[in-house]
Amino acid sequence: MLKTRIITASLLVPLILAGLFVFPPAGWLALVTLIVSLGAWEWTRLAALSAPMRWIYPLVTAPLFVLLVYVLPITSLFGLMLGGSLFWLLLAPLWLRARWSLAKAGPTSVLLGWALLMPAGLAMWLLHNDVRGGWVLLSVLAIAWIADTAAYFSGKAFGRHKLAPAISPGKSWEGAAGGMLAVLVYVAVLPKSLFPQAANLPLWGWLLLAAVLTAVSIVGDLLESLFKRQAGIKDSSNLLPGHGGVLDRVDSQLAILPVATACYLYPLLFAVPV
Repeated sequence: MLKTRIITASLLVPLILAGLFVFPPAGWLALVTLIVSLGAWEWTRLAALSAPMRWIYPLVTAPLFVLLVYVLPITSLFGLMLGGSLFWLLLAPLWLRARWSLAKAGPTSVLLGWALLMPAGLAMWLLHNDVRGGWVLLSVLAIAWIADTAAYFSGKAFGRHKLAPAISPGKSWEGAAGGMLAVLVYVAVLPKSLFPQAANLPLWGWLLLAAVLTAVSIVGDLLESLFKRQAGIKDSSNLLPGHGGVLDRVDSQLAILPVATACYLYPLLFAVPV
């Protein structure tokens, strides 16, 4: 299993880095569209959609995503990011608490899948278009990777109190605290020149944002775990040998990206002094 994970990672990491720093805009758009479409296909499994929908849904999702990239003005993109942020900050924690059944959502689950996938995909497109290239997007994606890695090792070393035993028994409060601390350190030393519109934000503001992003990354991870548990499956798919599916790899990023992008766009659109 470890060998399989390493082989898959050795293929995925260069592809993502090439997408971030080498691919032309059309190539990056194609890669993000593929990720969103594969995520949509996996979503049909989590939502227990009918057999025809398992192919129709991702096939419709791809052109819809590309259309949104080209037709939505920046103000509409901000509204979409704000809506995604409200979902992850307010509705998703309520969903976890109530443990609503995704399979019982019926046709609504189609819209919910788009509500989760589209803002994250559009955020990847938008942040990558920054004049600093892929560095801005990479700095945001790294928050989820650092939080997950630090939480894993902190949980292994110190985990005693379960975070959500009925949803994800392996996660602990100690692991979450370790992930939070690692992200706080990361954001504290992150070059603020990457975000000139907020470069004068005080350190406590950056740390508050880091804490919020870490919290929503945990919510994103737990929500996907809940959906998998309800669907009776271990992984969202087997597309990535040793790593499960696409949604298994981007569950935290689905939550982080809209929130981070809303914060990124706000001072640009409204000329807010910081």
